[in-house]
Amino acid sequence: MTDPAPDPQRFHLTVSSGGRPVMHGWWSREATARDKFRDWIGAYGAMPAARLLLVERSGHDERLVESWPMDAPLGHRAEAGRSESGASGSPTGAPPRDRRPPTGGRSGPRRTA
Repeated sequence: MTDPAPDPQRFHLTVSSGGRPVMHGWWSREATARDKFRDWIGAYGAMPAARLLLVERSGHDERLVESWPMDAPLGHRAEAGRSESGASGSPTGAPPRDRRPPTGGRSGPRRTA
C-alpha cells in the first residue's frame, strides 16, 4: 500500500508589515517551510512592524509552528488566501529590493553551515 501524496499546502508562511499582508507561500515539508521562514526573516524582517508566522494546517485546524518576532500573536497573521496557481511554495507579490539590515544588524535565527 502506498502513502498518500503529501499535502502541498500543509505549511503556510505569511509575512505582514504594519498589519497588511506582504507575502505568503505554501509548502508540504516542514523542513522546507522552516528554511523559508529563516530566509524570509533576513529578506523581510527589516520592514516596518514586520511579522512572520508559520502555521501547520491539518484539516480545518491550524497550529502555530514559528513566529517572528517571538511575541507575534496568531491574530496578526497576514490574511492572504491560497495561491490560485496551485504552485506550492510560490509567494505572492514581488519581493522587495534588498531590505536586509546592515551586516551585524540582523536579528532572529541564522542559518549556519
